[in-house]
Amino acid sequence: IKQIVMLLEPQAIMNCIQITTEFTSDTSFILCEENQLKQAFINILKNAIEATPMGGEILIQIEYVPDQNQVNIRFTDYGCGIEQERIPYLGEPFYSLKENGIGLGLMICYKIIEKHQGKILIESKVGKGTTVNINLPISTLEKENAYSSS
Repeated sequence: IKQIVMLLEPQAIMNCIQITTEFTSDTSFILCEENQLKQAFINILKNAIEATPMGGEILIQIEYVPDQNQVNIRFTDYGCGIEQERIPYLGEPFYSLKENGIGLGLMICYKIIEKHQGKILIESKVGKGTTVNINLPISTLEKENAYSSS
């Protein structure tokens, strides 16, 4: 996630957007194809930057949920928001809310997250912003070994 923030920070800075991160866990215990997850996270963060007004903020949170053996990653923007009736169509091929969008970015994100046995949940309020919640399973064996050796 830190690499993705560094990659997209210039775009955010050009729009006077602050990206804040809160990590209560890292993502190193997620069994994944790292480059695929990076692609999904880049798409989601780019969408958040594009939806956030000049001078706005984006919050990225990572939280380990031990009782569910998963990591929750949240991208929250305080932009224009999305109408409730449109949310079920997000991730559908060729469905886009952007004027020049082709509607494949979120579809690819959904496919990548599903391939990693994860889930995406989008919550939004018009005029308030949007939160994209990503839940990904972790390797409990690696996590337990890391904590028992420290």
